[in-house]
Amino acid sequence: MKNYVSLLFLILVTSCSSQDKIIKESAIVASYETWVAGVRGGGSGINFYLELKSELPSNVELKKVIFRGYEVPFEKQDNLHFQAMIKTSGNQQKFEGDDSQIYTSPKNALTLVENEAILIFLKSGKEIRQTIKEVKERPMLLYPSAKPKN
Repeated sequence: MKNYVSLLFLILVTSCSSQDKIIKESAIVASYETWVAGVRGGGSGINFYLELKSELPSNVELKKVIFRGYEVPFEKQDNLHFQAMIKTSGNQQKFEGDDSQIYTSPKNALTLVENEAILIFLKSGKEIRQTIKEVKERPMLLYPSAKPKN
């Protein structure tokens, strides 16, 4: 009887957790690239890309991503492509007399593995979080420095 109850509990837990997945991880291609501006103080960041193999259901909206300690909104490129732009603190040196603040994207206290991200969806008004385990790294973007003024 004890084994039967344990089995029933296991089935219940796995069926409930699978219902919270909006889209199968195999139907998602997640990648990121870091970038650094080519001029001193020009900033740096991470561009996070999400490509879906099929469109989201009509009652589901992709809102945000949590990646490397930052939580930022997605910008919809089309029905299958989304991008989130994270601004980091690198290459934001302040110059003498500069009273502006160093701006970074909002932080999130969740601790994730290096190439792991959490996608935040809204499904019929309810927030659902889904973890992506394999976010692929693209080559870093090094923007060229500014042309000399002659």
